[in-house]
Amino acid sequence: MRIAITHTRYTDFGGVERTIASLVRRYLDAGHEVHYFCHFVDGEADPRVVFHKVPNSFKAIRVLKVLSFDRWSARMVREHGPFDVVHGWSKTSQQDLYTDGSGCLRDYQDYSIGNLSNPARRWLKRMSPHQQVVESIERRRFDASSGVHVITMSHLVRDQILNRHGLPPESVEVLYNGVEPDRFRPDQRERLGSELRELLGLRPESLLLLFLANDYVRKGLDVVLEALARLVSRGGETGQRDIRLVVAGQERPARERTFKAQADALGLGDRVVWLGPRRDPERLFAGCDLFLMPTRFDAFGNVVLEAMASGTPPLVSTRAGAVEVVDDHRTGRVLHDYEDPESLAQVLGECLDDDSRRAMGQAAAKAALDYTWERYYTRTMEVCEEVAARRQRQGA
Repeated sequence: MRIAITHTRYTDFGGVERTIASLVRRYLDAGHEVHYFCHFVDGEADPRVVFHKVPNSFKAIRVLKVLSFDRWSARMVREHGPFDVVHGWSKTSQQDLYTDGSGCLRDYQDYSIGNLSNPARRWLKRMSPHQQVVESIERRRFDASSGVHVITMSHLVRDQILNRHGLPPESVEVLYNGVEPDRFRPDQRERLGSELRELLGLRPESLLLLFLANDYVRKGLDVVLEALARLVSRGGETGQRDIRLVVAGQERPARERTFKAQADALGLGDRVVWLGPRRDPERLFAGCDLFLMPTRFDAFGNVVLEAMASGTPPLVSTRAGAVEVVDDHRTGRVLHDYEDPESLAQVLGECLDDDSRRAMGQAAAKAALDYTWERYYTRTMEVCEEVAARRQRQGA
């Protein structure tokens, strides 16, 4: 088949982006022709992919950047078509198959804008040109007459779409992401874990917590720091355990400085190690004892599966779609009150026992084996064939 992919960039850095890159490789390995419509290609790309650069003249103006990608990508797909399937991944309004990795705008606004205390400011944010354009694209994408088939990464997102739009339920399905078993596996813990601790200058018996994200605010780093400070202050309860936090990922410099100032103000000092962006998450998972994701909103969060596959139990809030693959107390921990540092501190305290935590890690690694990319690819390929067959019938 000739398959068109639309996304603003092609890269192997970031959860959704790695998902697309992995799927594209499998399309190509199966003999399909893949055309990728994007603003730019970051890093080394598969030479078998046919790239089409979408103009990005308005990259400095957020609203025009979103609007122009939607219009330009649709136009270019028509010009280089016909395609058997157009598979959209970004803020686009026209495609046959759409994989939703972000959820509905209004639900995201409940987190991002709903917590603003000033009603006028909330209204202005909701009515900003950028928000209006994104919402308009979303309405057209999920219009019942569009005939689009939607793959969501979680029931959390599926429910949002069905509650807010008129699509028939059978056209919106849940397909959990996959994980790379060769890259993320528990048998690397001893070797890579020792290397990481030696690199950080930590003792083997230190309890190492991992926070890995590209948006510290949304993922709840402020709550993590508050909870860690409370846990450390309870020296008697923790048995004076040496507890450290590794923070990795990408954030705006000004925001990162704010979080570092918060850590200092809480007296955490050198207990927090700031690593910045990393391209070797498997090394971090292998070296840490517990992965923290007390996110305020996440459509899925593939890092949860990656942590599980590595034998590192995750601690996940109920606002992450990936919580649906976590069995509380058996393969990880579920955090219900994700805004409360005390609740997080209590759950962290319950994870201090090495034996029970290791048992969770072993169960998590076993459970992660059910979420393979082959399963994901097979179902996505079936959907592509169904969509292509439907288009042929409509064309006839």
